[in-house]
Amino acid sequence: METLVHRWDAELALGTPGPLDTELAGDGVAEVFDTLAPRQIVRGRAAAPTYALRLYATDTGVSWTYGPGAPVATLAAPAERLLLTLWGRLPANGCAWEGDREAGMRMLGTALVP
Repeated sequence: METLVHRWDAELALGTPGPLDTELAGDGVAEVFDTLAPRQIVRGRAAAPTYALRLYATDTGVSWTYGPGAPVATLAAPAERLLLTLWGRLPANGCAWEGDREAGMRMLGTALVP
């Protein structure tokens, strides 16, 4: 997944990045929550979440919830946009929000990926 994101970075540097495969982008979102974020917490680079944020991929219908309890906010966008937002490549304000946007933005501002 890291290669996928860095390919996008390289293409952006050359002008216009090509689209990411939708299924791969969705897998990348899952990887952030089930592998990368927990690793960042163990390494002391991020704090464990105290509330939940839900991300919903509008193009695949898949959603992910990160953190304990009921989600305080939902971020909705195509899987590619969600992945690039989690990796800090695109701003979250380009996505649709429901619920406590401020809390969601705080969570996205933590070091979920290396």
